[in-house]
Amino acid sequence: MNANIRTLTRRYIVLNVLSWLPTGLCAPVLVLLLAARGIDVATMGTLLAAYGLTAACLELPTGGIADVLGRRPVLIAATALFLLSTLLVGLGTSILVITAGILLEAVGRALDSGPLQAWYVDAVHAADRDADLTPAFARGRTAGSFALAVGAVAGGALAGGALAGWVPLPAAGDTPVLGLSLPYLLAAGIVVVRALTQLAWVSEVKRRPRAVVRDVLADIPRTVRDGVLICTRTSTLRRITILCGVIGVALATIEFLAPLRIAELLGADSKAVIAYAVFTALGGFAMAAGSSMSPALSRLLGTGRRMVVVALIVTAVAVAALGAPLFLIAAAGYVLVYLALGAPEPLLDTLTHRAVTSGERATVLSIQSLALRLCGSAGAMAAGLIVAHTSIAYAWALVVGVLGIGAIVAAGLSTHDQSAAESSSTSAEPDEAVPLELV
Repeated sequence: MNANIRTLTRRYIVLNVLSWLPTGLCAPVLVLLLAARGIDVATMGTLLAAYGLTAACLELPTGGIADVLGRRPVLIAATALFLLSTLLVGLGTSILVITAGILLEAVGRALDSGPLQAWYVDAVHAADRDADLTPAFARGRTAGSFALAVGAVAGGALAGGALAGWVPLPAAGDTPVLGLSLPYLLAAGIVVVRALTQLAWVSEVKRRPRAVVRDVLADIPRTVRDGVLICTRTSTLRRITILCGVIGVALATIEFLAPLRIAELLGADSKAVIAYAVFTALGGFAMAAGSSMSPALSRLLGTGRRMVVVALIVTAVAVAALGAPLFLIAAAGYVLVYLALGAPEPLLDTLTHRAVTSGERATVLSIQSLALRLCGSAGAMAAGLIVAHTSIAYAWALVVGVLGIGAIVAAGLSTHDQSAAESSSTSAEPDEAVPLELV
């Protein structure tokens, strides 16, 4: 690896940390902050549903924007939206202000779903077309997961009164700054650092003649259409997109039901809140460990395809353990879910990037993120209905069944699939086919 690629990799890892650390700070306290503002549970559910729907609907258009306008301006726009949304949610005292903040965060999340990774791939390919991307993706995911976990611990400490002796703040009410607002204020500061870092480090890689403003609206539909066609016509990308949906169902359902399950086992909501904060951090560390182990597991099991299948089977077993009557077994199952789901993702990233051209890359990433979000929302909704009418055990069974389908899909991943460029006679940037055993 040459010095330029090493520098790019370090920057990619740091930017991943700066992307996920604010999310880790805010995620564990969001529901508590909404409650402190006097928002009822039904309205909370509506707000979260609006967030998911907005982000899902914007996945494809925003991916097209990144391919047309470039990675750098889209990344900076997403960061600006994150800063504004963090301040609105953290300091807002009315439902309208908080709603605006949540929706702006959804728009920013959609914009942010692919450009950073796409920029890194473009920059590395410009230096060395044959560079191995898998280790960097693994390190990036590991760093992001650790940042998420550290942020969750720090956010929980701040919200729990770590600074109460120095900065006494009200726990609830219409005052803009509450004790639960502190993680949001710290997150806003980190977002500012992220923006400055992006301005200094991220430079646009020349991929094709840059579009002018009048070409943007005409080019986005074509870019989106091409990305959808690739994901439906190329065997590898089709299967990876399905696997994104499977992972979405598993993660969303577990994140929705785990607090209920913990409260059921511990018999107290207060204990459940503390335990879930700890599990959030442990889950982040576990996913980081799984991502870092991805290349070694592929070598140990002989092929990358076999590693993905085994990881999904282990995840299914871990989900089943969540239904155990003993707290320690359920806790171990929760951590194992994230450990197992972290392993396949760097490899799936590599297969995705080598199967598409530079001009399609951000759009395809957005399509995969769309599959994850939509399937995750559907899974969580179905699980809620199942729990309401039967029991939580049937919801875990649903997730296990979906993971089983995912294992079957992964078993059919082609070891010598055509790249997107090879399958399209109009592509101007051919990529090599990727033997899965060698990734």
